[in-house]
Amino acid sequence: MSLVLEEKQYENHFKLNSSKNAEDTIDLTNLNWRETLDFLYIHLEYLHDHTPFVWLCAKITFITLFFIYVAIPVFVKANQWIMPRIIFLNIVRWPPFTDLTKPHDFGLNNTRNFYLNTQEGVKVGVWHVLPVSVQSDSNNIPWDKFEDELSNGKMVFLYLHGNSGTRGSYHRVQLYKILAQLDFHVIAIDYRGYGDSTGHPTENGVVFDSYTIYKWLKSRVGDSKIFLWGHSLGTGVTAKLAKLLCEEEDHPAGIVLEAPFNNIRDAAFHHPFSAPYRSLPYFEYVFVDPLKEHGLFFNSEENLASVIPHIMILHAEDDLIVPFHLGEKLYAKAKESRGHDKVQFVPFEASLGYGHKLIYKAPQLPSLIREFVAKSNNTSYRY
Repeated sequence: MSLVLEEKQYENHFKLNSSKNAEDTIDLTNLNWRETLDFLYIHLEYLHDHTPFVWLCAKITFITLFFIYVAIPVFVKANQWIMPRIIFLNIVRWPPFTDLTKPHDFGLNNTRNFYLNTQEGVKVGVWHVLPVSVQSDSNNIPWDKFEDELSNGKMVFLYLHGNSGTRGSYHRVQLYKILAQLDFHVIAIDYRGYGDSTGHPTENGVVFDSYTIYKWLKSRVGDSKIFLWGHSLGTGVTAKLAKLLCEEEDHPAGIVLEAPFNNIRDAAFHHPFSAPYRSLPYFEYVFVDPLKEHGLFFNSEENLASVIPHIMILHAEDDLIVPFHLGEKLYAKAKESRGHDKVQFVPFEASLGYGHKLIYKAPQLPSLIREFVAKSNNTSYRY
């Protein structure tokens, strides 16, 4: 029979309660491409005429799938400049409309805001939070005293944040408060392009900003020791910075990596935004391979192989942004180059709900930090 059925025949053919003749049954396996298109056209025309709601849903579904699986990959591949922006997300500033020159608006008293030039045309915003033992109730400490206090024997944490947000993001501020209450100086920076810092972020650029701040600190702390704390993307910055410093034999006292990944390629592959594309054959070609073309590696597992100081890794099992198993992979690699006694892995159960940003809520965190600092502080790095 002819493939193109009359509407009446079509309706009768697809009514479940109608009788069917074998000759009216179409064998789809024997159709050529033109006949298949005709067949699909008849189905779509029937949906359009007789089930408008289903037709509308079908159109919305088609447009959505086209946008997700065709338009976005084509746009990304044709506009490779967007990849660094996706990785750094420095355009996402939350909370918005905040004045980073006023740390007290974020609940941080006894905190100085200042700026350092790390390269020509690059000015980096910095907060210095004083240890609790030298804080003043009046919150009216002269700016020059902040710098003088760096050499008062209290240890210093240089905090390197992850992508998006600023040094004033809520979860970051809560950690500063914990560290200050433990009687540490806290230095928190916004890399180039973040917050009120100038410039545009690149892997080497944000690492150089961190390196410059570390050297500025080193020239002012006297015998006080400096620890590095990196979170999320900041763990990649921290690992690369630590490698540079160790190669110069300027070892930081210890390194804390919160929610770390092993390398940026794996982190991008397992990011929740990549989930719709991960099983597609063009996923790595479109979304992952271009990272190296922009100099984005953040290969922490390789960088840590050259790092001597003690490392503590903190990771929540319910972390959806940087999956827990990437932290485990980094831990396994770090153990290969330094052994169990130099690297510590602290997991947090999924039932606690800490996710990617809330480890600061862990009641045991202050004691973990004290123990880590005490262990690291008793180590001499003379090799």
